[in-house]
Amino acid sequence: MTIARREPDQSSQEINVEMYWVPLGFVVVVALLVLLLARLVGNAKRREIRKKLGLPEHARLTPEQAAAFTAFENTDMKLRKSFPTMSDTQRQAMARDVLRDKGMLPKKPQKSAR
Repeated sequence: MTIARREPDQSSQEINVEMYWVPLGFVVVVALLVLLLARLVGNAKRREIRKKLGLPEHARLTPEQAAAFTAFENTDMKLRKSFPTMSDTQRQAMARDVLRDKGMLPKKPQKSAR
């Protein structure tokens, strides 16, 4: 008794090829969602920092304002590494004070117009 081997037909091969696209598509969609979430979180943090510095939240920054914003981010990161147990509020207040001492921010916080 001999058993004849059946060759896989064309339709089963097509289904196997099509099934590779499902996980690949899922991975691509998840990666895009993660990137979108990271972008939204980053923009929200920038808006929050701009608000705390008294800078316009949604408008384009002038070169001086952009330099102050970048300096604040850099100072905040240095303080985060130096004082890991300090709260965000305390660290950001210290960073603002450092920038005011350097003359990068006005001595008195500006009132934002609403």
